[in-house]
Amino acid sequence: MNVIRLLHGSDEQGKAWRAVIREIAIGGDHDTALALTGAMENRPWRAKVRGMLALVRAGNGEYEQARSLAESVQYPHERLRTWALLAQTSAESGNLAWALEFLDRAEQTETLHDDWTLSALPILIRAAEVAGDHDRALVLVARLESVAHRESAGREALMGRNGDRSKKAELSDTPALSLLLQAVISVAEYERVGTLLGMVRKPADRAKATAAAVRALAQSGAADRAERLARSIKDSGHRARALAGVADAAALVRDTKVINAVGELVAESDEMANAGPIIAVAEAWAAVGAADRAEAWMQSISLPALRLEARAAAAEALAAVGDIGRAEALARTLTDPELRAEALHRIVAALAEKGLTDRAEAVANAVQGPDCRARALAVVATHAEGPKVRRFVAPALEMGDWATVIETLARVEPTAVTAIAEESLRQDVDRQQS
Repeated sequence: MNVIRLLHGSDEQGKAWRAVIREIAIGGDHDTALALTGAMENRPWRAKVRGMLALVRAGNGEYEQARSLAESVQYPHERLRTWALLAQTSAESGNLAWALEFLDRAEQTETLHDDWTLSALPILIRAAEVAGDHDRALVLVARLESVAHRESAGREALMGRNGDRSKKAELSDTPALSLLLQAVISVAEYERVGTLLGMVRKPADRAKATAAAVRALAQSGAADRAERLARSIKDSGHRARALAGVADAAALVRDTKVINAVGELVAESDEMANAGPIIAVAEAWAAVGAADRAEAWMQSISLPALRLEARAAAAEALAAVGDIGRAEALARTLTDPELRAEALHRIVAALAEKGLTDRAEAVANAVQGPDCRARALAVVATHAEGPKVRRFVAPALEMGDWATVIETLARVEPTAVTAIAEESLRQDVDRQQS
């Protein structure tokens, strides 16, 4: 199969290009990595990859080179996102002077449309807060709130309801509203959450926005606040999704009190309406290592299909925390082939991460379906050494699934990636000369 044809054109090919170029840059050959971006025909992906190269240089502490690469990103919206990520990376690394410079560069970048700033603003808010510039973070939050109001007004106008001036302060279900709530929570302005939710007049929109706020609170570590807010949601579907987010977040911080509280809230309710949190509670107990609590919870589920999904989620969580024996035993009881394959795939990853590649290979070979098995073996390859790696990546290569193993291939067969790079550069020169 012609690898170069594979690496040109579509999003999947763009991702493969990014993987190859990233490995070359991480290996230290920055000139070749940069030259390869010039060989990419897809300009949006070229901009993304140059932004990625800037982040690689920043990760090495090479901030001047990172700045130069960011300046070369062609599209303003992608350049803005690159400045934002550079600001966050440098702030989290403790390089506050560079973080502030990158924040300045982001604010100087031309932004003609709200869509350009929407994805970058939460990153910039996080970077400013980490850098200790709380005032700047609040200014950026205010900008995001303005975007949310404009989006809401635009939505109302499309629906023919733009005549009432009293509604200009209202908010509605738009992408910016969810990001705004997350941003307000990230800077610990908890009282503003209630104010913003109060601006959402439509019950369905408010329920959805409240659920988003609950998830953001839970993910920020404020699980108790999240649980209290979740109880206020009247819509059963949004409350269920919110409670699932609370259980997931509580598991991350090992807050068994909150996991138990979520379980009590949904224990006596309609199982179908609360499928999400019911599964999340089983997964949460497994994730904190309470396998017996997880098993007891799963046994209490009356719907067979829901119990099956809960067992699959628990198996994956047990594998993630290292309880491989229970995880594998649980996974092999799953009667749904797709759920069993997903659970076994996570077990393969856990074993491979521990260096138990022989056992990981055995589990991977038990995965049904050649494509799923090839991806599982590719996971083993990322943690293997020596000749075994070639055996593990071969199934994916035979299927033409280069994107799955390109980074592993770059690590164990750098000459193959170099050959791909050299051929691509030659073809680029040939195109320019023809």
